[in-house]
Amino acid sequence: MKRVKPSRAKTISGLILITVSSLACTWAQGNGEDRKNAWKQNVGKPGPNGWRVNVIQPDPTDHGPDGFNYHDWDGDGDLDVLVNFEEGGYSRLYFNPGQKKIRGLWTDFIEFEKHGKCEDSGIGDLDQDGDIDYVANGGHVYFNPGAKNLRDPAKWKKMTLFRNEARNPVVSDVDGDGLSDLIVGAKAWYKQPLSGKHYAANWKRRELGEAIWPMNCIVTDMDGDGKKDILVQERRKQGLFYYRNPGKEKIEERWPVQVIDPQPSGMFAAHGDVNGDGLPDLIKAAQKIRIFLRRNEKGVPKYDRVEIELPAQPSSVRVKPKPKGVAIMEMNGDPSYPEIVIIPEYEAQLWYLTRVGKGKWVNTLMRMPAPESRKKMDNAFLVDLDGDGDLDIGTTEENGGWGVIWFENPGLK
Repeated sequence: MKRVKPSRAKTISGLILITVSSLACTWAQGNGEDRKNAWKQNVGKPGPNGWRVNVIQPDPTDHGPDGFNYHDWDGDGDLDVLVNFEEGGYSRLYFNPGQKKIRGLWTDFIEFEKHGKCEDSGIGDLDQDGDIDYVANGGHVYFNPGAKNLRDPAKWKKMTLFRNEARNPVVSDVDGDGLSDLIVGAKAWYKQPLSGKHYAANWKRRELGEAIWPMNCIVTDMDGDGKKDILVQERRKQGLFYYRNPGKEKIEERWPVQVIDPQPSGMFAAHGDVNGDGLPDLIKAAQKIRIFLRRNEKGVPKYDRVEIELPAQPSSVRVKPKPKGVAIMEMNGDPSYPEIVIIPEYEAQLWYLTRVGKGKWVNTLMRMPAPESRKKMDNAFLVDLDGDGDLDIGTTEENGGWGVIWFENPGLK
């Protein structure tokens, strides 16, 4: 065997090292590029059950869309979508292109004045002019200028109540005076003033109680006394609880707290009748799906708790699914019992639960292409975007390039 001189051996070794490094770099770049282009390869392709994923706008640079609000802002009969971008620090209002172009990218949009990092947003009429306004991150309110100036973002007047993060802003009439107030962080609310509504100094803050990381803030009558309470799913400390409305005399004081499920670390929750008895139940997306079946009509709610194991995922999914988004909707044509739709947070297939008996539900995968490419999704927002009469599922996807997306309901054939 011929010997290679040391100097030549070093040269060959160096060439091999450079070649391997180049290939690794090329593979890494290609892998990253494939990840960011996954939506292009799989967008609009129906799965075996007919469900498909449509992209409103992709997110190739990880600006992190993280909120989905829908309303017909331009009055054309189609639902538009307002989205906040957490890492990008801005918000956009996307105008629905109409049924013929609904599955393509929505290229008609306006972008609001930058507000900084923002994880949650909400909508509602906060100046009593009949137009729907926008709230980013709890503290930044953008007042709708009306139909004539709707498409000019500079005309949307910005009012900043505070700059720190307050998740899950909700617009609701808290004190029953006929004016919509603003609930922020599931811990406080701002009373809408009678005049000077566009000036932050006129909005007075009232404390509700303590909440660290609220995922849901739902205004509803929990105990049947005719007063609106505030249901909260909080993932860090308190778990699932509600603030009991103390009545008009004490409405501006802190509200009493009633705990339903003290387990922290759950994600979103949904509220509605899932077993056909006319009573509103609760579903909490946690390590197991927790269903709370209501037993009484009035008074402090009493529940029977059912836990559902997670389904086996496709072989392409390499992670344990983490339930995150949840919604109640009809999926299989049996109106007696609606299904429970689950959106996993990381790289897994969506699924739904169907009731098969008292206290029993089974899982069914929705089988849409490329579940492993949607890295971090949000809650499930039920909305008929294509105007065909059945509910689609809107959400956002932060880290896989998909961006602002909707799962198109194929309907029952």
